[in-house]
Amino acid sequence: MRPPPAARASDDDDDVRVGVGVGATVAPTRSDPLLRLLSDRLGGPAGARLRPSRHRTVTRALLVMTAVAVLLSVLTMQHCRAEGWVGVGVYHHGCYSDVSALYVQRGLAQDPWAPFVDGAWFEYPVLTSLLASLAALVTHGVDAVTSTLAPSLVYWEGRLSLLYWDVTFLGAALAWFVLVLAVMRAAGRRPWDAAIVATSPAIIYGAGINWDLWATAALVLALLAHQRGQHLTAGALIGVGVSFKLFPLFLLGAVFVLAVRRDGLPWSAFGRTLGAAVLAWVTLNLPAMLVSPENWSQFWAFSAERGAGYSSIWHIWQVLAEGQGGSGPAPELISTLSLALFVACCLGVLILGAKAPVPPRTVQLLLLIVAAFALVNKVYSPQFMIWLIPLIALAAPRWRDVLIWQAAEFLHFWAVWMYLAGVVGDHQPQHSMADGVYVLAVLGHMAATLWIMAVVVRDMYRPESDVVRNPPVLDQRR
Repeated sequence: MRPPPAARASDDDDDVRVGVGVGATVAPTRSDPLLRLLSDRLGGPAGARLRPSRHRTVTRALLVMTAVAVLLSVLTMQHCRAEGWVGVGVYHHGCYSDVSALYVQRGLAQDPWAPFVDGAWFEYPVLTSLLASLAALVTHGVDAVTSTLAPSLVYWEGRLSLLYWDVTFLGAALAWFVLVLAVMRAAGRRPWDAAIVATSPAIIYGAGINWDLWATAALVLALLAHQRGQHLTAGALIGVGVSFKLFPLFLLGAVFVLAVRRDGLPWSAFGRTLGAAVLAWVTLNLPAMLVSPENWSQFWAFSAERGAGYSSIWHIWQVLAEGQGGSGPAPELISTLSLALFVACCLGVLILGAKAPVPPRTVQLLLLIVAAFALVNKVYSPQFMIWLIPLIALAAPRWRDVLIWQAAEFLHFWAVWMYLAGVVGDHQPQHSMADGVYVLAVLGHMAATLWIMAVVVRDMYRPESDVVRNPPVLDQRR
C-alpha cells in the first residue's frame, strides 16, 4: 500500500530526497525508475546517506551539459555552415534555418534595419525583429573590419549568411543557458530536472532554426517569477515574451484558471500580472508602431491570413485531399476552425483546472494550453518542440515519457525535411520520403504530445501520482 504523502515526507530512511528534511534535493537516480535502472550500470543509485548536492555543484554540472549540447547543436548544422543554405542538401542534412534564409530574403543583407523600414517585409514581432537587426548590424560590422584589416581573407565573401547565422546562434546559445538556469530554479527541490532541457535533442536540433529560444526563456522566467509571488515581474516578462513570439501569452490563461478557483490565486494576483503584461507589451511595441505601423502589423496580418503550414493537422488534411484529387481547406476556413478549436481547448483546460481536486500547478495548466495551441495551430514548425520541452521538464519530469516524446519529435523532424526535399524536387526519388510516411510521422508526434497532456491531466486529478508533488519511493534493494 502506497503511504500518504505526509508520511513519506517525514520518512528520512526511505525518502528519495538526498539529505534530511522536506526541502532537500531530490536524487534523480532514486526517484526516476529509468534513471535508477541505468544507474545500476554505473555504480548504482544515490545512497540514502549521500550528502545533498550543493547548489553550485548542480549549477556547474548543468552548465557543462548545456555547453556540450550547444557544441552538438552547431555540429548538426555543419553541412550548411560549410556548403551554404542552398539546394536540397539543407533538407537531406537536416540543417535548414529560417535565420540564414531571411537574412537575404528580407533585406537584412542590404539594410540591418530592414524590419523597421517602410516597404520591407518581416513577419515577426518587434523584439524578434530587433534581434534580427542587431545580428545583422554585428554581421555588417565584422565584415567591414575583416575587409579593412585582412582583405586577403576571402572566407566571408558571399558567405555573410553564415556569419549572420553564427552571430544569431551565439545569442540563441545564451538564451539556452538562461533557460536551463531558469528551469533549475523553477524546479525547486528537483534541480536535476533541468538536465532534460540542458541535454534535449529537441533543442539540439531546433536551436538554429529560428529565434524560439528567446521567447521560451522569457516564458520560463515569467513562470519562475510567478512561482515566487512576483506577479508584476511575471507580467512584465510575459509582455517581453509576447514581443518575441505569441505563445508566452498563455501563461496568463494558466493564472486565470487558478484565479477562478476559490482555493487558488486571488484575483488581485491575476490583475497585477495582466496589468504588468499589457504595460510591458505596449512599452516595447509602441515605438515600432509609431515608426512604421505597417511593418509592425505584418506579424498579426500574416498570422491571420496564412494557410495550412507544414506539419499541421490542416496540412495533413491538404495532403490527403490532394492525394484524392482535391485541393484541401481554404485559408479562411483554416483560420476559423483553428481558432474555434483552440478556444474549445482553452475552455476544456478551464474546466479541468476548476474541477481538479487540488489546485493544479501553474506549469501543468500552461503545458496543456501551449500544447493545445501547437496541435491546432495553422502551422506546427519543427522548432515548436523547443516550446514544450521546459514545460514538460517542470510539469511531468519522467525520463521515460520525455525520451519517448523526444523520439517522436526527432522522427517528425527528419520526416518533414525529407518531405520538403520531395517538394523541392531536384534530387533522386530514393533520397526523399513518401507522403504517407510524412503523414504518419506528423500524426505520431502529435499523438506523443497528446500522451504527455494526458499524463499531466492524470496528475492533476490524482495528485499522489504527480512526481513533483510526491516523489515516488522506489525499492531500496539492489
